[in-house]
Parts: sequence; C-alpha cells; structure tokens
Amino acid sequence: MKTAIVVVAFNRPNSLIKLLSSLEKAFYPSTDIPLIISIDYQNSAKHEDVVKIANDFIWKNGDKRVIEHKQNLGLRKHILSCGDLTEEFDSVIIIEDDLTLAPDFYTFANGAAEFYKDEDKVAGISLYSYEFEELGWFRFYPKRNQGDTFFMQWAGSWGQLWTKNNWQSFKNWYNKDIDILKINIPDHVKGWDRSWKKFYIAYLVETNRYYVYPYYSFSTVNDEQGTHYSENSRTNNVCLMRDNASSRFRYTEFLNCTTKYDSFFQPIAKEVFIENLNKVVEVEFDLFGTKKVKNFKSCYVFSIKPSKNTIMSFGNTLIPFDDNLFHNVEGDFFNLALKTDFSEFNSVLDKGKKLYYTRKVFAIKEMVIVILYRVLSKLKFVK
Repeated sequence: MKTAIVVVAFNRPNSLIKLLSSLEKAFYPSTDIPLIISIDYQNSAKHEDVVKIANDFIWKNGDKRVIEHKQNLGLRKHILSCGDLTEEFDSVIIIEDDLTLAPDFYTFANGAAEFYKDEDKVAGISLYSYEFEELGWFRFYPKRNQGDTFFMQWAGSWGQLWTKNNWQSFKNWYNKDIDILKINIPDHVKGWDRSWKKFYIAYLVETNRYYVYPYYSFSTVNDEQGTHYSENSRTNNVCLMRDNASSRFRYTEFLNCTTKYDSFFQPIAKEVFIENLNKVVEVEFDLFGTKKVKNFKSCYVFSIKPSKNTIMSFGNTLIPFDDNLFHNVEGDFFNLALKTDFSEFNSVLDKGKKLYYTRKVFAIKEMVIVILYRVLSKLKFVK
C-alpha cells in the first residue's frame, strides 16, 4: 500500500523539531514514502519558525511536500483536510506535532493497514495505546489476547492511520445531517468544542465500527500545551514500543476477537452464566462508573454504581476488573443488577471507598473525598 506520513503542525516550533527528529530515526521499508507537512495559519513569529523548520527539514525516505494554509482552519478542519489526502494515497498516517514516535511505528501502521484493508468493521488504526482512559482518567487494562492488537469504539488522535476506504466511509457519514446528541456516546465527548474526534467516535458507534489499538504504544505525547490542553500532559505520556527494526506483529483478526471495547472504554456486552439467576444473560459493563444509567443498553449491568436490588455483588481483586465477574470473586465492590435498578447517586463515603480502591488520576475534589474516607475508616467510623 502507498502510505503517506502527514504531519499536522501549528505554532509549536520546538514540538515540530522533536517530532521530525523521531521521524528521521524511524525504520522504513523503502525510500518511496511521501512526507507531507501541513501547517495551519497564524499571523505570528512562531508560525514563520514552523514554516522554516518544515522547509529546511531533509527527508531521505521519499518525496516531501509542505502545505502552508493561507487562513486559519482550526484543528477540526485541518485534520479533515489531512484525511482528504487519502484521495491521493492508499492510506495516510496522521501525526500531530506534539508527538514522539517509536522507531517501528511505520512498520506497525503500514502492516496493519494491509492486514485490515478488507475488514469493513475496522475504521482506523491507532499508533497510541492508552494507559488511562479519557473519561475519568482511570487506569485502562485491556484484556490480553494472543495477538498484538485489540478493538475499541474510540477514535485515536495521538497518531492514527486511515485508509482510503476508512476515510471515504466516514466522510459520507459526516456529510449527512447527523444529530450527535441522539447517539449513545459519552456526554463528555458531545461537549467537546472544535473537535473532529467526537464526530469520529459518534460514527464508530452509529455504524458499529472500531479502531484497531496496539497493546504497546508507537506514539507518545510531549509535554507541551495545545488546542485542547491548557496544561502540560500528566497522563498522556506513555512508554513507547521497543526498538526493533525486524518486528513481526501479530494482528488480531476482528471476527473471532472478544477483546473489544465500547466508547466508554468498557468491554462490550458479553453472555455470562449468572449463578443466582441460574441462566446465561447478556451483561453490560460500567467498571468505572463513567456510564450514566441512561447510556445502559443491556438489561443486566455489572457496575461500580449502587443499586437498589442487587442480584449479586463482587470484589475487585482481579485485573482487569471484569474478571471479577467471570471468576465469581466475592466482595461488595461491583454490583450486578437490572439496569433500571441502578442509581447515579452515591454517598460521599461510598464514593470515597470506590475511588480509593480504583487505579486513577485524582482530581482535587476526588482527593478530598478519598482523604475523608480514609480518615473516617482509620477512626473506625466506616468499613
């Protein structure tokens, strides 16, 4: 496949230098790999620095093209314009300028594009692998399978590949009159401004498609502020994949893979035998409490939320957390109940207990709640 590398640049000369340096050090299968540096416009000295850095960069692995936009597009339109380059190439690897890449990022991405090119359920390939999910900054533990990839209804934005078919299908959907508010995706995502990503996530859910994700990351985020982040990154920096020019990746087939996650970073609903019901039922997951009750679709839900009529309760000793259901781990951390029996309300102390035993990055308010719970538990006021 003819896969082009597309760098998305805007007003961050130091970041662009870091990214181009990691591109220069990467492994490539040939010297016929196009590099396109697309620069959004801003009337500033930094913009001129970015243009000069892009023009001066020597690309030894194929043709280089610099696109200087003459007016400011904003991030969403800029990304969409880069995706449209699939009209010219079989696939494009989109890389924003605040990333650093693993040396074999191209080997992984191009191989994945070839492997999944005929799989209609695959709508994109991520270079990035999450250590924390984006809805509540809980630690994310995707279930391991025998391959190097799994699937999720979440669009990666820290390095991704789109094939021509991926992009054409999305654009056909995007150009319709779509009401995102009616699609079952997180409210948090619906509220994003200037975001192309919320539309792609909605597209994945609406059309029942998935992104391919690696278990080890081929990109990481640098500590520099950007359009959607006013502070330096604390949770988006991840370990890069090992350096190995001869890597042979085991791409997981979509059809038989059970390692799939929805747009809430939750395992997709599964058929499970429930001892207290003495039957197999479809169980939906809400392991972090980031799904609202209105988002539940299955009749039975396994959740951290409180319920008024709990069918069974489970502990939280196994990782990933859904294993506590599959292995019948006793405890009072997770509840299995009908979706109509769950409540959004959680007492402060119960919330403190649940937060304390989860693996996440705490917001200040959450820290206060956890400290209150710990103090009271030490004083034997709560268990």
